[in-house]
Amino acid sequence: MEVCPNIILNSDASENVAYNNPDFPAYIKKGQLSNYPDFRAVSHWHDDLEFILILEGQMSYDVNGQKLLLQEGEGIFVNSRYFHYGYSDAHTECFFLCILLSPQLLSVNAYLVENCLNPLIQNTHFPYEKLSPAIRWQNLILRDLEGLYESNLDQIQPFTVLEKFSHILQLLSENMDTFPQQNKNTEDILALTAMMGYVQKHYSNKILLKDLSSAGNCCKTKCTSLFQKYLSTSPMLYLSHYRLEKSIFLLRNTAMSITEIAYACGFSNTSYFCELFHERYGISPGKYRTKL
Repeated sequence: MEVCPNIILNSDASENVAYNNPDFPAYIKKGQLSNYPDFRAVSHWHDDLEFILILEGQMSYDVNGQKLLLQEGEGIFVNSRYFHYGYSDAHTECFFLCILLSPQLLSVNAYLVENCLNPLIQNTHFPYEKLSPAIRWQNLILRDLEGLYESNLDQIQPFTVLEKFSHILQLLSENMDTFPQQNKNTEDILALTAMMGYVQKHYSNKILLKDLSSAGNCCKTKCTSLFQKYLSTSPMLYLSHYRLEKSIFLLRNTAMSITEIAYACGFSNTSYFCELFHERYGISPGKYRTKL
């Protein structure tokens, strides 16, 4: 996560993580919040278990609409397939470790999967766990995250990853908190996940509110209320911001013209793209590119 990542999506619109080694599903990187436009990552989800450790500064973090503040030394575990993102409304810098580990790493034995792995990753009452260094078992996880990063700086060390991942899952399984209200929101979360996935798969095409509501199998009013409740934004504003974030990646990493980028990201014309870009980031796309 040294640069603002380009999120690639699977067929179900979950994130296809760009692992350190494409043949071993572990993502272990150091990141900084200022690499994300507006100091805000795009809301996304994936099968991988996600772990964040704050190295310096602080970060607000959202998991399925639940907002948390992560301070220096703290961290968070996000369970499989829950949408989440980090951000700073104050635009303050934050340095952190971001570690994503696929359940596939420990899925080679049916007994282990059925009796140890699935009870954790399929626990609908356990979407996340905030990790504090003041709590012994949580501090052990935080130290494991540090160890994972330090031991995999040059190249992935599979045995070390498997060892520490197993230890982390053991600690989480033994200390699972429950969120009694979680099941009450299941239908809302599934609908919102489907609508976010539709945006992430079709952002380069014309999208109307009725398209999003159809993707979530709900009416337009319900669609709007779900985006507002869980993401604090409207469906169409989420779409615009997602398109702008995709344009940032193209500005950073390609030689495409501003017009080409505008159309590639789903904007109807270049002037509208430039207007929205300047409104959100306080600079034109062209000037943004020259400052890189």
